[in-house]
Amino acid sequence: MSDKYQTVSIELTTSNQDIYTAPAQFTTDIVSIFITNLSGTTVTFNLDWYDSSATAYNPLADEVELVGGGMIQVTEALQLDPLDKIRGLASANSSVRITIRAREESIRGVS
Repeated sequence: MSDKYQTVSIELTTSNQDIYTAPAQFTTDIVSIFITNLSGTTVTFNLDWYDSSATAYNPLADEVELVGGGMIQVTEALQLDPLDKIRGLASANSSVRITIRAREESIRGVS
């Protein structure tokens, strides 16, 4: 089976929410993450990676400041195993948009 590409985008709230979950039967390379401040003031954001095999959340970004109208791009970020996920929150509702582009590759021998 060939690779599949997915793009997901979400505005963060002040509560943790899932942004992207790697599908069962797929490993996933996170190709890029765009973090955009939609507001005119400085806000902070957090991102976590959930390792499903260890049932543990691991911080990727903790209270990172992003100036009003600012943007951060991360490329070739990390590889996720099936059912791993990325979640996040922001210091203000609807002020930070996270866009993730992922390459999903089917695990061989699994249908």
